[in-house]
Amino acid sequence: MIGGPIVPAPLVYGYVRVVTDDPLFVRSCREALAAWCAREGWHLGAVFTDIGSPLDVDNRIGFRGLLDAVILPRTTAVVMLDSGHLSSRIEVATELVRQLRRAGVAVRVRDGDLPPGAGSTERKAGYR
Repeated sequence: MIGGPIVPAPLVYGYVRVVTDDPLFVRSCREALAAWCAREGWHLGAVFTDIGSPLDVDNRIGFRGLLDAVILPRTTAVVMLDSGHLSSRIEVATELVRQLRRAGVAVRVRDGDLPPGAGSTERKAGYR
């Protein structure tokens, strides 16, 4: 085999939450996530979206779908543009990050970091 075995790109899933129904903003977020993942050499499996969702933890259909997806084999991380997509409330963002980490994935934020108390963004081996 010339050059050795082909190693698949790390598989990541995106998350976008918006307060109001703004299709152009959602599309621009999806495009920005795709471009970021391509630059980093990650395979973006899908982007899960919550539109107009409450700030709490329990009533987010898109986030529930994200939690179902991240347990699939090869998934290494969840990516988002900024931590505001989780919540502006630190305790909610911290709980959502905890749920993702419990599922075994890292959480990567392109513009900044997670809120204080949510910890660092790294988690899984094989993820850069």
